[in-house]
Amino acid sequence: MRDGVVLRADVYRPADGGRYPVLLSRQPYNKDVNINLMYADPVRLAAHGYIVVMQDVRGRYASDGEFTPSDQEFEDGYDSVQWAAELPGSDGQVGMFGRSYHSETQWRAAVMEPPALRSMVTGVSRFHYSTEAQERPGGAHEGSRLGWMQFLIGADILARRHRGDPEGLARAMAEFGRTTARLASGELFRLLPLHQLAALPGSMMGDVIAAMSRPLDAALHRRPWPTDTYERVHADTFHVGGWYDIFTPGTLTQYEAMRDVAARTGRRVPHLLVGPWTHSSYLGNAGELDFGPAASGAVLDGRGGLNGEHLRWYDATLKGRDDALADTAPVRLFVMGENRWRSYDSYPVPGARTEDWYLQPGGGLERTAATDSEPDRYDYDPADPVPTRGGSTMLAPTLPPGPFDQREIEARPDVLSYTSAPLEQPYTVLGAVSVTLFAASSAPDTDFVARLVDVHPDGRAFNVVDGIIRASARDTYPEPGVVRPAPPSPLEPDAPYRFCIDLWATGLTFLPGHRIRVDVTSSSHPRWIRHTNTDDDPVDATETRVARQRIFHDPTRPSRIHVTVV
Repeated sequence: MRDGVVLRADVYRPADGGRYPVLLSRQPYNKDVNINLMYADPVRLAAHGYIVVMQDVRGRYASDGEFTPSDQEFEDGYDSVQWAAELPGSDGQVGMFGRSYHSETQWRAAVMEPPALRSMVTGVSRFHYSTEAQERPGGAHEGSRLGWMQFLIGADILARRHRGDPEGLARAMAEFGRTTARLASGELFRLLPLHQLAALPGSMMGDVIAAMSRPLDAALHRRPWPTDTYERVHADTFHVGGWYDIFTPGTLTQYEAMRDVAARTGRRVPHLLVGPWTHSSYLGNAGELDFGPAASGAVLDGRGGLNGEHLRWYDATLKGRDDALADTAPVRLFVMGENRWRSYDSYPVPGARTEDWYLQPGGGLERTAATDSEPDRYDYDPADPVPTRGGSTMLAPTLPPGPFDQREIEARPDVLSYTSAPLEQPYTVLGAVSVTLFAASSAPDTDFVARLVDVHPDGRAFNVVDGIIRASARDTYPEPGVVRPAPPSPLEPDAPYRFCIDLWATGLTFLPGHRIRVDVTSSSHPRWIRHTNTDDDPVDATETRVARQRIFHDPTRPSRIHVTVV
């Protein structure tokens, strides 16, 4: 690197001589452990005529230096791209690939405008944050923020810290293991105050706790993205996401931004592929549902799986073979329920429309607003929060993501359910979903959670998408996809307010005989760190209070869900 630090990589080469484009993947998870074989196999890519570089980022595994997540990847990304372009056998062109943090290394390299970077395939990619408000969709703390350093990063940090001291390493690993197990079980999420997690033996959560304590209107603690991020990206981009991924909004937002850049500049239009996948799995099944073999990232409708998708994209963008994409639509979305891929020219889907379904007294859900009615009520007790069951999560394996039957959750007295009549025709929701909720609370601050559910004829009720709003953060999140960082605004107890809850997006056909359901509650723990219903931030709170919640559904306060329909 430009400061003299050495990063190390494995290089896979075609057996034949010649000059080839280079494909670079930069990761913090150990270059020797190919966790993405279904997603992008370096051996298969090399066999197809590419030099493939798998690199450990700074401060991880074989690479030297100190690991500073995200911040370090700007300059290191530029330097690594330009180094890869000069490898023996390189034709001077570089493409990048990988998912999650591997995607972040792509974007951070790209905004530095390395001349050799021509193509990118970003998978399940985080949004480009500039404030804490964007790091906390809806204002609540994601439980996954605590887990990443502890589950995926901590062990190598300890190994490096205690290099040459096996006894010290053994002691440190034992402490680390105990704390990690307590976090994976969910036990640690219940501690009050939560900030004490930073001081536990073997904890790697200190920096995260400090970040979670920052106000929503504070600048992000990490190095900010350039304001003209997308204008700086000169590579052709292909975006891969999952309906049950925690970073779905990032993937869709990045695609739309690069689509707009392409429209202004006349460049190649970006491609988008979204399957019924979670953050870490690209199989044809997720949670308790199987979507069929066409959904699998190993098959992908018989097109050679995700590896085949990478190869076609790179053949077109790095080898000049536009015919490789001749039969590939720019946007391909898997529609659950009907369990098939649909192809479009762009996203949002052309011709889509927004339709509203209104909450009704007595638990109904209809296309017209309710008449005068009394609000529904429930008590939210943070000492007994509603547990997370599936969803777009990135928690420990003990709390897996995806669709799960919610009937046990819906049977709780602190969960309200609003259900339509059985559908007579297929009803396809493909795109953004949000909820406008009119609610009141006895607490000075609290949370409201809304969930879209697909109710099968046999009564099983599978979560589709969900979202949250922190009541005091309502000014920061006034509309879906809009973030305007503002100081917190406490509630006047028992006064009704309008809340916008962004449920992100999905692709699902509600089949005939199925029913549409909206669940409303105040927690999904530890997907989102429970609110204690006090004035204190949940990271610092030392006590909990029961909140009396009211949900309104009348002509002047028409609580409703907005779905994008095709």
